[in-house]
Order: sequence, then C-alpha cells, then structure tokens
Amino acid sequence: MSANEALMPGTLNEDDFEELWVVLVTTKGRYQLSKNQARLVQEAMARGVRGAIVFETFAISIPYITEFYRESRFLKKAKALPERATEAPHKPISPEKWKELMEQVYKKCGKPMPKKK
Repeated sequence: MSANEALMPGTLNEDDFEELWVVLVTTKGRYQLSKNQARLVQEAMARGVRGAIVFETFAISIPYITEFYRESRFLKKAKALPERATEAPHKPISPEKWKELMEQVYKKCGKPMPKKK
C-alpha cells in the first residue's frame, strides 16, 4: 500500500486503528484505556450497569465516572499503548474454587464457615 492509499478515506479498515481513551473519576483518578477496554465501559454505561468494570490491576466504578473521552487515534504499531491499557478484563474465580478458597481461609482463622441463608 502506498502512502497515498493509506491517506485516502475508505481504504483502511477500523481494525487497522488503535485508540487511547481516558476515564476520569470523582476521586481524581485517571485511567488510560485501549479501544477494547473503552468498548466494555461504553457497553456497561449504555446498559445502565451501576457497578464496576474490573481489570487485572484496576477497576472503574461506573457511577463515579466524570469524564470519558477518546484522547487519540492512530494506526496500529505506530505507537505503543501503556501497559495498563492492554489488560484483559478480570475473569472471576469459579464458584467451586471460591468455596474451596473460603473454606481454607476460615480453617486457618479457626472460625466456622457461615451458613447460607
């Protein structure tokens, strides 16, 4: 592809671009997100989710978002995103594994497991 073809509208696919999005929250936190992470936040906001979007090392609480905008758009491999902006969403532990973990913790503490209601 020549330089002229790259600059002509309609010749590049949406998948050829990466975006850097910024989320500001009321606690003065600033989070940089990739295009895919931003889509998760947008979808949660559109669906009216009132919880948080959890990633590996941080979480964004939807009700506390004050600003959410795209800071830049560029061709992939033209610029590197921050490491945090490339994290996948957190995958919760399976219920069985969680129960096993809780049993171990309560056993180490010497307390009985609380009963389900």
